[in-house]
Amino acid sequence: MNADLIFSAANYLAMLGWLILVLHYIARETLSFLKKPVEQAWIPVLLSILYTIVMGLTLAGILPGSEGSFSSIVGVRSLFESDYALLAGWVHYLAFDLFVGTQIMKAARAHGVSVLILLPIWFFTFMFGPVGYLLWRILRPLVLKADNEVAA
Repeated sequence: MNADLIFSAANYLAMLGWLILVLHYIARETLSFLKKPVEQAWIPVLLSILYTIVMGLTLAGILPGSEGSFSSIVGVRSLFESDYALLAGWVHYLAFDLFVGTQIMKAARAHGVSVLILLPIWFFTFMFGPVGYLLWRILRPLVLKADNEVAA
């Protein structure tokens, strides 16, 4: 099992997931076949399965691991000295960021939020996870308030 190859595959899978998410939001009527995979977060599930396999094999000693702990920054740094532990950490980010992007999409769709507002939020969620989520939480009341005023 080559860590670099798995890393590349996970990155491509995550990018595909983000592309499908955006395309589905823009053209959900035309691309209705994407509804189930997007809304049920199939790609984050696949990434989560990959994470579970890599972590399981690392913890079982089948893949090389490293010593360390979560009790200090030095311990965490030590954990990520293994390529496979680092890979698992990266896949963890990819899965959760895409899952958060999917949840943002669901909330945005329920209120008819423009894709032009979502694109920068999704970009920051993809690149900087919590920053994108924070941006969504800050903008959401403004966007939803504007939607309600238009409807009223």
